[in-house]
Amino acid sequence: EKYTGTVRSIASFGAFIDFGADADGLVHISQIADSRVNDVRDILELGQEVEVWLKQKKDGKFGLTMVESKLSGGGGGAREPVNLSPFEGMASDVWVKGTVVTTTNFGAFVKVTAPKGGATVQGLVHITQIQDGFVESVADVLQIGQEVQVRVTSVDMGAGKMSL
Repeated sequence: EKYTGTVRSIASFGAFIDFGADADGLVHISQIADSRVNDVRDILELGQEVEVWLKQKKDGKFGLTMVESKLSGGGGGAREPVNLSPFEGMASDVWVKGTVVTTTNFGAFVKVTAPKGGATVQGLVHITQIQDGFVESVADVLQIGQEVQVRVTSVDMGAGKMSL
């Protein structure tokens, strides 16, 4: 079942969400997005409203996921590093089609596929890069699932992060 909750606290391994149950539920870092998340704070912040699904309840503790497709099966374990090499060195004037995966107060995470095929990864479009002029609320400009045109502005292979 889908719930709307509020991020109550953030840890290196995930975030605790108040979703209306007796206790806050944990969204493990592997359950935040359908691709690798290096730092929970890159995607979530305190007080942020999020949609979650109840994955499991055990001994009064709630396991949650923010990715509906991860409702079955285990989480955790070793994750494949993000392959950003197809995006490295891409000219900043090349536009790529992407889909908004999630929005935050500081920007939006957009899933893009390399123009020559292959890797599909997420990158951050910072709030200052969304449009010309001031953006008060990312959610007023971009919606989850919206198709957008973006440019790769930087690739950090070491951190596995890409800015759009």
